Amino acid sequence: MAGTAVLDPDVLVDSLVEDVIDSLRGELHPEFGVRAYRVFTVLRTWSGGAVGRGSKTDTEVELLPQPRVDVWDGRKFEMATCGLDEGGDVRLSEVSLTYTHAELTRGLGSGTTLAANQQWLYRIAEANGQAQPSTYWVLSKSPFVDREKTLGWIVWLTLADVAR
Repeated sequence: MAGTAVLDPDVLVDSLVEDVIDSLRGELHPEFGVRAYRVFTVLRTWSGGAVGRGSKTDTEVELLPQPRVDVWDGRKFEMATCGLDEGGDVRLSEVSLTYTHAELTRGLGSGTTLAANQQWLYRIAEANGQAQPSTYWVLSKSPFVDREKTLGWIVWLTLADVAR
């Protein structure tokens, strides 16, 4: 499902987003199998009064067409006092311009806050049968609109340590 951004048909890039850019990305990338991952935004709500208390309910929205997941600082193992911890950062690019800033951030940093029992996450899931487990990520920077090189949003994420 595309986002709800209001695109200006009188601006060339905007007029090409849905019918050309997103359409080609949505048809060709899956057909060629060049996008290794599917990406979802996740609003996680806990039944208790705080994150981690009670049972969780996830509301997911898949970002379509599939964004490019760039291994920026990649997933890596880091030495911790009790063994190895997993960490790392990734960058999403070619995220459709049909999404608004609020749809990608849930309003974080825009005066809107989540309830005490909610989390805003990204889930990156394997797309082509290699049986990789899904991973959860949090925003590490505010998303950036790139209308010159990638013709889409750029979103920076850090691996999250979340209760599953």
